[in-house]
Amino acid sequence: MRTLSPAPTSLFDPAAGTLRHGSFEGPLPAFDARAAGRLRRVATRKAWLYGAVTTDELWISFCVVHLGYASNAFVFVYDVARGAMLVDRTAIAAPWQARVGDDPHRPGPLATFRGRGLSLSTSCDGASLVVSARSTDVDLDARLSAAAAPPAISAIASLGGGRYNTTEKRAPLTVTGRARVGARDVPLDGALGGYDYTCGLLERRTRWRWAFGLGAVDGEPFAFNLVQGFVGEAECAAFADGRVTPLAEAAIEVGSPSPEDPWRVRGDGYDLTFLPGGVHAQHTNLGVVRSKFIQPVGTFSGTMRVGDRERTLEALPGVVEDQDVVW
Repeated sequence: MRTLSPAPTSLFDPAAGTLRHGSFEGPLPAFDARAAGRLRRVATRKAWLYGAVTTDELWISFCVVHLGYASNAFVFVYDVARGAMLVDRTAIAAPWQARVGDDPHRPGPLATFRGRGLSLSTSCDGASLVVSARSTDVDLDARLSAAAAPPAISAIASLGGGRYNTTEKRAPLTVTGRARVGARDVPLDGALGGYDYTCGLLERRTRWRWAFGLGAVDGEPFAFNLVQGFVGEAECAAFADGRVTPLAEAAIEVGSPSPEDPWRVRGDGYDLTFLPGGVHAQHTNLGVVRSKFIQPVGTFSGTMRVGDRERTLEALPGVVEDQDVVW
């Protein structure tokens, strides 16, 4: 099993000018694409911030995506107890209606979106990510604090041809705040949260499958991040007992014949079954830009070895994802 080095303070080695690729513990350095040139940055820089909040009642996901020439955002709310999607809102907008910054730790605004029927903003405030979302059926105001959380896992990956990607995942975070879902007011104090910040100069076609679980195992906060493809093993980890522990890359089997059927997530040290309760999806075909994106939300069950301890997961909330995009 690999070990995690301390995260570097810059993306490139200042002396050699080489990319500091690898799998790291700690905060991701600011993204740096100055050498790529303006035209290439507009065409190939893709960045997003995805976050989740879970309580005993609800799972809330929110995301801002900036593609250089377009942007989109979504928020969905899933009723964990009933196994039903309550809200699923997506908006597409021009690039100037959204922003995802290059530094996920710089104080102030990080990701913002202002589109038809949906606005979303996140900002960094010390060790916290402050989130606000507004639509006709959802109001979300939350603070996700990393003050007591395990360290992040950060990955820097070369994709060849002068392209590279950076990503930081962190969970479980302590949440305070509130949400309004329809006519229902939900306090979020005591909830758990997590985020995925990704920024890179990406390949024309990018594919991956992803699994993210967040909740309690044996009465203690627990989370994991697993991926198949794209950056691969470098970003796979479990977060528990105040530590981030690297995991092997996953083999993720999409539910068949429908994504609403059970998924399987397996790798060295873990074997999980995912039972979807709802599906967030976005399919786009604009000729030169095409995407197939599905993100079911539901629960994980199975076993996972973290360090020298095997844990049994029983109905742990989370999401899985199958993404295939030409952009």
